[in-house]
Amino acid sequence: MRAEFLRRGVYGFAMGDAYGVPYEFSQTNIDNNNEMIGSDSQLAGSWSDDTSMVLASIMALTGMYDPKAMMQNFDDYLYQGAFTPNQRAFGYGEETEAAIKYFHDQGKFGDFGKDNPMGNGNGALMRVWPIAFYDFPSDQTLEQVVDEVTGLTHGQMRSKLVSRLFVYFIRLMPRMKNVDRALMQAIRAINRQPAVQSLLEQEELGNFVISDEQSVTDIVDQLRQQSRSNIVPSGYVIDTLNTVLWTVLNHEDYESAVIDVVSLGGDTDTNAALVGLVMSFIDEQLPEHWFDTLQAKNKIESVLILADESQKFD
Repeated sequence: MRAEFLRRGVYGFAMGDAYGVPYEFSQTNIDNNNEMIGSDSQLAGSWSDDTSMVLASIMALTGMYDPKAMMQNFDDYLYQGAFTPNQRAFGYGEETEAAIKYFHDQGKFGDFGKDNPMGNGNGALMRVWPIAFYDFPSDQTLEQVVDEVTGLTHGQMRSKLVSRLFVYFIRLMPRMKNVDRALMQAIRAINRQPAVQSLLEQEELGNFVISDEQSVTDIVDQLRQQSRSNIVPSGYVIDTLNTVLWTVLNHEDYESAVIDVVSLGGDTDTNAALVGLVMSFIDEQLPEHWFDTLQAKNKIESVLILADESQKFD
């Protein structure tokens, strides 16, 4: 069953990614329609580093849990164009590139940039979610695995906390098929320990802390009721989380949600990919014309078949 959730999520993610690619870091209030378009350097339906890094992650997870194997796949992506639709890596962020280059040159990895206060881009958030459906080792907790995988490129605690919350959320979405309910449960999960609540406060995530003054319902309502003009669709991990949650809380179908988040501008491919992931578990009718346009589906499918065969997502 989890393998089916993974499959649906990957295609929902990849289509959102491909739809958002041509608009990345363009102005706000984009006049976009419901067709996938190309750009000067990419054919319509080409997916970016977001989907490539997800596929690289899944491929590593089909074997024994081994963060080094995942890092090697990231290296193959950056330096050899593996896991890309056209054998060319593009769209990756500076932190991700630096972490992979450090591994490539030094053979070292783990908690990269943990002391860098500027090291909180969304490059780990976009790729960590397959762990939601992964049969991780029994001697490790979900949180330990999420933190370790996040830290391969983004070692800051802020990035790890955002990854934890999002993985909790995605684990629940396929069964609940309701954004409000799944998000409330995810917020409760990250509030289980007072020490983590303190970390949330320290890491600019205090709006997710349940308290006497703020219930979980209040938190979700505040996320939903934000003014559109206050949404910042940047590549900063907290902005990305906020943009994605605001969008999925205010939409009921896949296509309109993805189109809307791209119209905000900013980091359009990552925001659209993550919105597409969430909405794929709500809307059973994903847009066929986007699926038909999606490039290199055989490469996506080959990784998903290996995931099925590995029984690591059963």
